[in-house]
Amino acid sequence: MILEILPLIFLGFSLGLMHALDADHVMAVTALSNQKPSFLKTLWFSANWAIGHGGVLLISGVLLFGLGLSIPASLQYFSELSVGLLLIAIGLYSFWQFKQQKLSMTVHHHGDIQHSHWHDKQHLENATLKPTKDTHLPIMVGSLHGLAGSAPALALIPVASQGQMSTVIIYLLVFSVGVMLSMMLFGLGLGSMQNFLKKNHQRAQYWSQLFIASTSMLVGCFWLYKAY
Repeated sequence: MILEILPLIFLGFSLGLMHALDADHVMAVTALSNQKPSFLKTLWFSANWAIGHGGVLLISGVLLFGLGLSIPASLQYFSELSVGLLLIAIGLYSFWQFKQQKLSMTVHHHGDIQHSHWHDKQHLENATLKPTKDTHLPIMVGSLHGLAGSAPALALIPVASQGQMSTVIIYLLVFSVGVMLSMMLFGLGLGSMQNFLKKNHQRAQYWSQLFIASTSMLVGCFWLYKAY
């Protein structure tokens, strides 16, 4: 049986790798990790987004295939609108957070050597605080993306599965693994870049955060326009 469905497994995995890098997916994870950029947090957000996406896709696929139904057009339309609105909201929230920060130059002296760093006003205050627990927002955003963009993946199931539920589950699992791997690799690169800027170029990191927030809002507006 494995040999018979091997082409389907390869197809699902390949589609998952490509599907994760859709513009709205990449922008959502980037904007979420833009609030307080760090390497581990970006990886955590990427993984949780992929878990939410894969979970909803798997549940939807099994239920819809088992009941012989298709995704209601109204539900998919609502999900597409929600994705656009969410990207705009994340961008606006990022700008609100940036207004709470005041980037300033801190000068340090080590004997005759002087060097400086850019810090926000809470840098020294937060240095000794324990990090707060992250919310489940990345999983919720991933779930919404899984519902909004699941039609292409689910459409192949009736053709490829030949009526076997086990094949449907394998296909969706492999597809979701491909999505998670691709998003984790993206998160690895994004987190490394954020970590580098945070340690070496505070000013550049600040402007990159503003750019990401602006782009999130623009992509959200485009998503709303496309949905209409």
